[in-house]
Amino acid sequence: MTLRFLIMITCTLLLIGCSSAPTQSGAGGRFVVEPGAYERAFDASRDKLAGLGFELERIDARAGVLTTKPLASSGFGTPWDRQQMSMKSELADLAHAQQRSVRITFMPESMVDRLPSDAAGSQISGGVLGAPIAERSQTERLVGEVEVTIERLYQPYWRLSGVSVNYSGRAQDPTLRSRGMSRGFTVVTKRDGALERALASRIGSAIQE
Repeated sequence: MTLRFLIMITCTLLLIGCSSAPTQSGAGGRFVVEPGAYERAFDASRDKLAGLGFELERIDARAGVLTTKPLASSGFGTPWDRQQMSMKSELADLAHAQQRSVRITFMPESMVDRLPSDAAGSQISGGVLGAPIAERSQTERLVGEVEVTIERLYQPYWRLSGVSVNYSGRAQDPTLRSRGMSRGFTVVTKRDGALERALASRIGSAIQE
């Protein structure tokens, strides 16, 4: 506890007076996949995610979707992590219990930024039902969009001891325990635009190799 606090203070002092480029919130990273290169792009996406320590959750080449399980990090407290693209992100992960999830979606270039449709099936599939992405990729140019979501973990019922912080603890909610539920919960706080762009750039470069 004391070591983590000292690390936070040190990092804060290091960041004073330093400036960084503003993060484009919600500006997802994108890369282009030429016709016939979809298989290589899909494999490259999996490799780059695994290289950052993410565990894949959904691998759907037919629909053109890759998702990962949430990956937690403590920033400067876990220097072996590779998800942070700036000192600001390192400090934020150190100060808060945060985790990241990634979703990579492949879509025809003609469908990029298109408004949602009311056609049957679009609410389930994410678009109008048609030929699978794997088939369309042979004749159409695709765009891969990377979305990185940052979630913050909250643990309520903290009770601070009046004697010593070492005696502090968390209250137990018997109603949650009886239902087999945890007191902790996560809340989506923002998108990690820097990691989105970095991933898109790395995947795009791997496709060209």
